[in-house]
Amino acid sequence: MGKEECPSHTGVSGITGKIVKIRHASEADMVFIADKIKKYDLDAEDLHYSQFVVASENGDLVGFGRLKKIHGFYEIGCIAVVEERRGMGIGSLIVKHLLDIAPVKIVYTTTDLVDYFKRFGFVEMGEGTKELFKNLDDICKSSGKPESIMVYEKA
Repeated sequence: MGKEECPSHTGVSGITGKIVKIRHASEADMVFIADKIKKYDLDAEDLHYSQFVVASENGDLVGFGRLKKIHGFYEIGCIAVVEERRGMGIGSLIVKHLLDIAPVKIVYTTTDLVDYFKRFGFVEMGEGTKELFKNLDDICKSSGKPESIMVYEKA
C-alpha cells in the first residue's frame, strides 16, 4: 500500500469542522498504532505498517484500521479511534476505505461488534462455515470476548 490519501474518504467532520483524511500508514505511524493496539487490547500479531491505514485530523493521528492477509483470505480488524474523537464517523471512514482497497471481492472480520459491522454490509457466517475457520488459528483467536466471524462481499 502506498501513502496516498483516498479522496472519497477525506472530508470535513460535521461535528468538529476539522478535515479528516484517511491515508496508508507509514513506518513512523507504527509508534501510535502499537501504543493504541496495546491500550485497546487489539490483535498485536505480526504488525507491519503496510497492513494499516490511519485517519488524521488537521495532521494529528486520530484512528487506524488494518487489512490483514491470512492464508489467502483478507480480514479487516484493529479499527480504533482515539476516545475524544469517537462517535464522529471516523471509524466508518476507516472501514469504508479498507473495503475499497481490499484486492479481493470477499473480506472477513472477527468481531464482538456485530451490529457495527452490519452497517457496512457484513453478515454473520453460519455455523458450518465457522467450523472451517476454526481450523485456521490465525483467523479466529480467543480473546475472552464472544466473537463472530462476519463476511462482506463487494458488489
